[in-house]
Amino acid sequence: MESVLSYACVHTSEVLQSNKIPIAVLTPKVLIVNDHPASLLALQSLLSGHPDQDYELAVARSGEEALRQVLTQEFAVILLDVNMPGMDGFETAEAIHSHPRSASVPIIFITAHHSDEMQRIKGYQHGAVDYLPIPVIPQILQTKVAVFVDLAKKKMQMQQQALEFAALNEELRTQRELDLRRIAECRAAEEALRQSQEELRQLASHQEQIKEDERKRIAREIHDELGQNLLALRIDISLLHNRTYGTHPHLHTRIHSMLEHIDATMKSLRSIINNLRPSVLDLGLHAAIEWQISEFERRTGIECVVEIGEEDYPLEEACATALFRILQESLNNVLRHAQASRVEVSLRIETDELQMRIADNGIGVYPGCRRKSNSFGLIGMKERVGALGGVITIETGRNMGMSLNIKIPLRAPTILPPEAQREQRALSLPDSFISLRSHEGLLDQLLSGGSA
Repeated sequence: MESVLSYACVHTSEVLQSNKIPIAVLTPKVLIVNDHPASLLALQSLLSGHPDQDYELAVARSGEEALRQVLTQEFAVILLDVNMPGMDGFETAEAIHSHPRSASVPIIFITAHHSDEMQRIKGYQHGAVDYLPIPVIPQILQTKVAVFVDLAKKKMQMQQQALEFAALNEELRTQRELDLRRIAECRAAEEALRQSQEELRQLASHQEQIKEDERKRIAREIHDELGQNLLALRIDISLLHNRTYGTHPHLHTRIHSMLEHIDATMKSLRSIINNLRPSVLDLGLHAAIEWQISEFERRTGIECVVEIGEEDYPLEEACATALFRILQESLNNVLRHAQASRVEVSLRIETDELQMRIADNGIGVYPGCRRKSNSFGLIGMKERVGALGGVITIETGRNMGMSLNIKIPLRAPTILPPEAQREQRALSLPDSFISLRSHEGLLDQLLSGGSA
């Protein structure tokens, strides 16, 4: 958005710079109206001989001709003879000022006859700005004409500037509309991008949920199908192992080896099920964290310190699974990259907020390592926490270890309602425990029958 506004300002400045058109040199015109050729020529000579002349001269030999020129041209001043045959100077001045185009054109009356005060008043009443008798003093005439020419030039410059400002204003208005359109397009693009990012985040969360559900389904199928079959097979082979004791030593040894293979297979099967989805997670996040930490400490020999309250936190399955997966990913990172000898894990509730902290005393993470193209661990953690409305912060430094701090608001659907808590406790007993108890009873019965 800021870039669009900057572009609009820069472009407007460029428009203003490009429209600084120099004022064109405008040449006003002076109209001389006189029916006497000698007087007309004399006035032309007086005005055209001035060294600072910067205007054009036009002539008319009658009032009618003067009116025709006034209707088609603009004049800075009109030098009008009073006494002319047909339409005299007073009638001509009245006709000129009656037309809107020439209503403000200044008129200077020039007469060769003696003019009394009444005739001067009459001239002023017909729109004259001055009254000069013949013979005319050249300096006076040239000065008066120069004044009106200068006023006309300023008026023409102002008119030209007004036209230029109008054109510039129109261009700026058009540019403003374009800029507003671009800003609206950018806002729409930003909104579409935000919506797309939100949809991608929802899609990633949905895919993660699907993946967790699929892991849970596969783990249950492995347990219910393959696990039960292996358990039944072990029971049968255990029965055979007991029957061959003392009677077939060589066969007994082979059956014992088979039992060891079955036990190893069942151990691998339990490991696969736990990797897909630990059944201990059904007992709550508290138990799952303790189990995962103990397994990690047993496998790696890294010292682990766990700080969790005695009371378990009744969380939604999605929240508990997300925190457990973050713990798993963090411990894997510690094992592969941190070169740490100690890991601290804490889980607590403070001011309606679930806080989880995972820290190690390893080599830390450099800022550039977080932006590697194939570094998706932290990104996945942020997406998991973001889907729950929480935040994740990282504190690290060179040889200062790394601390992962997670904060998730305790609000629906983070915490299970009381009914769901009771249902979860009722269903939290793993199926393997029930199946194992039933098969152990069957095994005792078979063994009792075999010994009899």
